[in-house]
Amino acid sequence: MSYIDRNLLPDERILFRTKKHIIIFFLPAVWTLFSFYATYYMRSNPILIRLDWVPWLLALLFWGYVGLEYFFSEFAVTNKRVMMREGFFYRHTNETRLATISQINVGQSLIGQLLNYGSIYINAFGAYDAFSMIAQPFIFQKYVNEQLDKITQ
Repeated sequence: MSYIDRNLLPDERILFRTKKHIIIFFLPAVWTLFSFYATYYMRSNPILIRLDWVPWLLALLFWGYVGLEYFFSEFAVTNKRVMMREGFFYRHTNETRLATISQINVGQSLIGQLLNYGSIYINAFGAYDAFSMIAQPFIFQKYVNEQLDKITQ
């Protein structure tokens, strides 16, 4: 059971759920490609041949760190709150009641627009929080704004 499912209030239901975008695996993939090149180069050098495992160890650690961040990150809009949690070694959480949110913004780069990921910025009357590399940020924003409209009516 996920963090969000465990912390739902009575009569609270999840309207939209998302995760980090898989683009976070791009840098570990680039490092893995670099490891192939580095291993080839290191094996041609009699001194460095004993260290040809180092790039692969770093690649494994990089994949593990990013994998934990991906699998332990979750973002949801409920009928009462916005719940966000990311990270494993350094955990960043935010549970904001919809009534306190004054503004929700989305920031996207050009690549983010093409691949549908971005950053979400929540302004809750002075408190400001940001979460990056979230999949489907505009749908997330849409659900929050729909719930805010229901509150103000």
